[in-house]
Amino acid sequence: MVMTEAQLEAMRARLQQLLTETTAEISEIDEQVRSFGASEQDSSYGVDNHIGDQADVVYEQERLLSVRDRLADRKALIEQAIAKMDRGEYGYCENCKRPIPPDRLEALPFARYCIECQADMDRRQGGGWR
Repeated sequence: MVMTEAQLEAMRARLQQLLTETTAEISEIDEQVRSFGASEQDSSYGVDNHIGDQADVVYEQERLLSVRDRLADRKALIEQAIAKMDRGEYGYCENCKRPIPPDRLEALPFARYCIECQADMDRRQGGGWR
């Protein structure tokens, strides 16, 4: 089933909102990582840090950077979905070219593949957002 103009405009608004939220989350994580670096630098003067404390900071930075990478991937997919709308290609599977079911787009508005193609790719590649 192909989406109506009204459905497309509602989905565009939703994608724009997701893009705004995702961009804000990335900025927040960037600030947290910067503040870890600054607080680590400040604490290096004076009292010796326990190695466990340093390991905790490194672990948290790595965790945040991992989350940031996932958000950056999500942001790219959202931007691609908006660009597909602009070209009139939104809502079609990039693999088989059939329409992606509206329920799938409602659940994952930046989906690139129909459920069948995504399941096939997941079996071969191990999953992820596509």
